Amino acid sequence: MTNDALSTLLWFALAAAALLLIAVIWLSVSRHKLRRSNAALERERERSSTHYSPSEHAPGRLVAVVVNTTKDSSDDVVRQIHSTCSRAGMPAPLVMASSAEDPGHEMTRRALEAGAAVVVAAGGDGTVRAVAAELAGTETALGIVPLGTGNLFARNIGLPYQDLHACVDEAIHGRSHRVDTLDLVLERVGGRTEEEISLVIAGGGLDAEVMGDTREALKQRAGWLAYGEAGLRHIMGARSSVTVQLDDGEAQTHKVRSVLLANCGSLQAGMLLVPSAEFDDGHMDAVLFTPRHALDWARILAKTITRFAADIPVMTVRQAKQARITMAEPMPFQIDGDAVGEVISVSGTVNAHALKVNGVTVRGVQELDETTATEDGLGSDSSTTAENDGDPGLTEARVTKEPTS
Repeated sequence: MTNDALSTLLWFALAAAALLLIAVIWLSVSRHKLRRSNAALERERERSSTHYSPSEHAPGRLVAVVVNTTKDSSDDVVRQIHSTCSRAGMPAPLVMASSAEDPGHEMTRRALEAGAAVVVAAGGDGTVRAVAAELAGTETALGIVPLGTGNLFARNIGLPYQDLHACVDEAIHGRSHRVDTLDLVLERVGGRTEEEISLVIAGGGLDAEVMGDTREALKQRAGWLAYGEAGLRHIMGARSSVTVQLDDGEAQTHKVRSVLLANCGSLQAGMLLVPSAEFDDGHMDAVLFTPRHALDWARILAKTITRFAADIPVMTVRQAKQARITMAEPMPFQIDGDAVGEVISVSGTVNAHALKVNGVTVRGVQELDETTATEDGLGSDSSTTAENDGDPGLTEARVTKEPTS
């Protein structure tokens, strides 16, 4: 074996070891955060259960439900929604099942025609996105009971996604808040265009390859960890050429492994991929990943785990209200975790405060560990801070944003 080959092999071994060490540290920290988050959510649920009063909610409000019946717990969730509406003196909910052909569009239109005040999406991010697409621009609120693998939007808005009973209460009785949507136009080979929306992250390249190649059987057994297995198989793929134009700026060409348009910044296990991405700031975050080898991926992973806010050379983040991405070659694309096939260009526009969502919190699940630390005497007095900073008040013992008109 030549010296050059040995040197290359050594570099790959070092890179693999670095990735493994970072992954072990990340999993350990995430597991610790998850335990503390679950404990905090359980305490909040116990406190909120003593404050609920059906008389606080107007009788006659119709709740509609779009449910993905292929998901585990879907029957139980529907029963819980019936029970919650009954206890509040509300009409029986209008329940409709989504289908493989229609994840929720026609069902949501029927709910709007029936005069529903809230449409609950009980399913994964695909169901949530379909319902949201029809509710955007209306006064009807979206409620979410997350039953999917990723549940990314539920995580980002701070829902207690591992507690379905609490999610049902938030979906029906939670305080509403308006969030942004990303209006997308996808161009296919041949010039055909399609309109979609994104609530979390839309992107092309590696992320879409992973979403499209994650084994369903493994997702059933391992949950979101299945995406990691697919990621390892695709991470060292070749970079692609894309041209990106943000707002009225000059179009620039880059060699990327992945390009994202982010409305939210958090992934599973509390990973904060894009710290600046907020779901109600009127901007999207365009993210370019330009790694050339394993060490570059290690730098990206380290930045994500440590939540380092500044740009690094192989991961660039820019905010905009409009973006256009043109691919030199057809590129696989995904929207909120759903692979949508190959595209040759994508245009994105922020639709600010277009969607009313119930149960949105000021602080997402990621910050609950900080809350827990404060309650354990490891931080400053949170009640004093809230008073001094003029933070919104408490609703049902959950910190929520003030309702928007």
